Amino acid sequence: MSSLRVRRPRWRMVLVGAVTLAVTAAVAPAAAARPAGGEPTAQGDLPDDCQDGWCAETLPPRTVGVRGMTVVRGGEVWAVGADRGPGALALRWDGQAWQKVATPPLVNSYLSEVSGWTKNDVWAVGTQNAGEHTLTQHWDGREWTVVPSPDLGSSNDLLGVAAAGPHDVWAVGDAEVEQVGTRPLLMRWDGQSWSLVPTPLSDSPATFRAVVARSPHDVWIAAVVGSERRTAVTLHWDGREWRRIDVPDPGDVANVAMGAELHGQPLLTVVARDDPALPNRSHLWSWNGTAWTRVPVPVIDDQRLALGSMASDNRGRVWLLGGVGRGDGAVVEWDGSQWTRTTLTHSGGHLLLNDVVVSQNGQEVWLGGEQGVGRHHHAVMYVRR
Repeated sequence: MSSLRVRRPRWRMVLVGAVTLAVTAAVAPAAAARPAGGEPTAQGDLPDDCQDGWCAETLPPRTVGVRGMTVVRGGEVWAVGADRGPGALALRWDGQAWQKVATPPLVNSYLSEVSGWTKNDVWAVGTQNAGEHTLTQHWDGREWTVVPSPDLGSSNDLLGVAAAGPHDVWAVGDAEVEQVGTRPLLMRWDGQSWSLVPTPLSDSPATFRAVVARSPHDVWIAAVVGSERRTAVTLHWDGREWRRIDVPDPGDVANVAMGAELHGQPLLTVVARDDPALPNRSHLWSWNGTAWTRVPVPVIDDQRLALGSMASDNRGRVWLLGGVGRGDGAVVEWDGSQWTRTTLTHSGGHLLLNDVVVSQNGQEVWLGGEQGVGRHHHAVMYVRR
């Protein structure tokens, strides 16, 4: 997962409800996502709430923000984040509209990312008790349940999750350890329980921002390392051990993201600044089999732009998602021959785009995030069909 931020914000809110370990999948109906009468076929046929083909979706009420999204085998689409009711936000696309699915009513909880192996085996991760404990929730096709997960420090936050198999799931984030500071957090699900996993960065001041599982023997972690001037670092799992691979980006790194491929190789975005007085800018990097190499992208290079998530499809297309300093969203797209950039605006305040996913047939691309001013935010979703 999920630009306009140095880091995906940690939501702080008060949610009402007692802790429970399971709830039935009660569904709150949402209004139809698109007016009746068929899908638009040309730009002139799009509804009024569309910008360059990206159309706003109708979401259920009382949603604060979408943080992470995924498409699982079978085509089911999930979005997770923060809600105003008890429990974190979970939305599922039913083919016509986004429906809210009940989650355990944990106090001060939110979900940052979601990943699934099948439609009956989906994992979502985040934090609970206002950032005190890690949070892992599992969907078995009927309900979301909380699965116990370990903590590393006094404050713990999971930011990413990736399913490498039905009994092989990785989750990443960071923790604040007393008298030590920030330390990276890596957990693994083995089909029975979650356990903490050491890495070459375990003793370093670092945050694991994203994890990508291309296979059980090909897993990547994107990290920001350092307490003063920060650097971009990746870790690679070959099925036996983790190996550190540094990214030669020269700036002071604020964020990194993974989750897409170009020409069959993993991609990485780095958000950094060369000078504290200068705004953030983004660079795109590609793995060539031995090292990370810079990918020239004219529409983002040397621009005031922060990219925080990405997606790709089996046609070779790539989407990079983020934002610009004035509070607008940005979508950078590779169509197989050229890079283009689209700016999305929202009349109700700053637009924060956190994640992007592509349907299995490549016909739908969703963008999820939030919009608002100050503490008054609500979830937003855009789609291009």
